[in-house]
Formats: sequence, structure tokens, C-alpha cells
Amino acid sequence: MNREQKLRNLILDRYTSLRRFAIESDIPYSTLMTLLSRGIGGASFDVVIKICKKLKIDPLEFDSENHSGK
Repeated sequence: MNREQKLRNLILDRYTSLRRFAIESDIPYSTLMTLLSRGIGGASFDVVIKICKKLKIDPLEFDSENHSGK
């Protein structure tokens, strides 16, 4: 499972939908969907930080979890 799928799963574990998460995080839904479909690597740093704060995860921990299996 790639990091985008893990992020999607984290969001859906805590929120009723991706749209609800986007609204509550003050992130445009289209931005969230682009990030999840095209990759976190090309996302704005500010958006990634905003997502991680809302999910209460450390961006560095999240990244290291996803690369440890590679």
C-alpha cells in the first residue's frame, strides 16, 4: 500500500468522507483528491502540514512509515 492509500485510509477511519475532511481541514476538495491520486510528493508543504495537523500525525513519522517497507 502506498502512502497516498495509507493517508486515504487514515482520513476515512476518522471522518465520514474525504469531502468532510477537506471541509473541516479548510482544504479544497479538489486539492485533496489531486494529492491522493497524483501523489503527496508534489503537494504544497503547507497543505501536507495542514493535513497532518488535522490528523494529529507527524509528517516525518508518516513519511518514514511509508518508506520503511521499500
